[in-house]
Amino acid sequence: MSSKRCPYCHEHVESSQFNAHCAQHEQIQADGQQEEYVTLPPEARSSENLVDEPQVYCHSKCGAGTQMPEEIVRSYLVNPYLYLADKTFCTGCGTHVPLRECQWVETGEDLQSHIDRHRAEKPEFRPGFATRVLVFLIHQKWIK
Repeated sequence: MSSKRCPYCHEHVESSQFNAHCAQHEQIQADGQQEEYVTLPPEARSSENLVDEPQVYCHSKCGAGTQMPEEIVRSYLVNPYLYLADKTFCTGCGTHVPLRECQWVETGEDLQSHIDRHRAEKPEFRPGFATRVLVFLIHQKWIK
């Protein structure tokens, strides 16, 4: 039997059960967040010291602060294109908001500029045009 590695929990799941398994991770909780978000497997995440990497951001429209989970920070440090939607969850609004609307508490830099800087450092991870268009179309529902 063939299996695939889940991008959420990183367990190996039988291919015939893969979609149903992933759907469980994608369920929306009462606070508006998914049950879990895609991350790199633990062994592929950045192991660098995060002392200088900001982790708490404030949404300019509502003023709420949100802490980005360490596993997401460590994942985007390795592959800054992993999260192509260019949105992040705001705990105050209970929804995903554009990165440009959020600023790191530690540095004052907006999240979009921050991720763009990391992306410029790792162009080898940039997905092809078709993938970027597909992601854009999928995430149009977040814009409305």
